[in-house]
Amino acid sequence: MHTILCPTRGGERSYPNQDWAIALAKERGADLIFLYINDVKFLKQASTPALFDLANDLDEMGEFLLSMAKERADQAGVEAQTQVRRGVFEEILRTAIPEFQVKTLVLGSSDDDKGHTSNKYLLEFSASLAEELGVEVVVLKEGQVLETIPA
Repeated sequence: MHTILCPTRGGERSYPNQDWAIALAKERGADLIFLYINDVKFLKQASTPALFDLANDLDEMGEFLLSMAKERADQAGVEAQTQVRRGVFEEILRTAIPEFQVKTLVLGSSDDDKGHTSNKYLLEFSASLAEELGVEVVVLKEGQVLETIPA
């Protein structure tokens, strides 16, 4: 079975990319997994119970945002799974792709002036994932394909 992995931060700005992944899953008859990555490396500088609670709260927020994406997939007739992982984005993707036998990775680009990464970096990282892990990577911006990197 073809599996599509769609990491997402959730919220309204993510809807066009999520909708595109949902449509692709429907078109290909593929399994769809929405992934929320909680990068809590900033919490390593302190280890108070309050910070541990914050990490758990962020996980719960991720679960809520993913439930909204799953609900929209369900409404479109696509059954989606959700996963919340804690760690560094790049590392989590490198482990999740083989774990879930992902064939297509759908990534949303960032606004160069507002995002966490530049589009140049995202495209370079996507190319390395395609080569290393044999996964097709589709990079979207607001639900429009910017780049498709074949496996």
